[in-house]
Amino acid sequence: MADGVERRANSRCLRYWQELAGARRFPSRADISVSTAGDLWDHMFIVEVTAIPADYRFVMAGAVLQSALGRDPTGEKVSTALPGGMGTRTLFLHQAAVGLKGPVDDAAKWTREDGSELLYRSILLPLSDDGNTVNALLGAFSYRPLTPQT
Repeated sequence: MADGVERRANSRCLRYWQELAGARRFPSRADISVSTAGDLWDHMFIVEVTAIPADYRFVMAGAVLQSALGRDPTGEKVSTALPGGMGTRTLFLHQAAVGLKGPVDDAAKWTREDGSELLYRSILLPLSDDGNTVNALLGAFSYRPLTPQT
């Protein structure tokens, strides 16, 4: 079931984040690696958190997000990397995860530039190098295309 797969990526990423944190409040960005993430890596992305939220940038984007976008958004601002106004909505959720210093789950629909639509599910998880200040977000992303109704 596609929806079950989407939920599994989010819950697996949450468990991964919790395991990496251990007794700490958050794991650090340095804790995240392809060797520790395994097959979850393709669903993951990392966003650099800056003092100006409009400047949050993707610093890593797994194959699943790249597939949904049709390109690699690494280096792009979150506010402009996503289609159809989704960047503004997504940036609000990123700011919520930073402000709350906790997980934020999201599910919605995108319309791609070619007019096709997809349903997605995502989770945002704070990372901190000093154990207090959130300086990055770990995310998981999964999606499924919506088939045209006839």
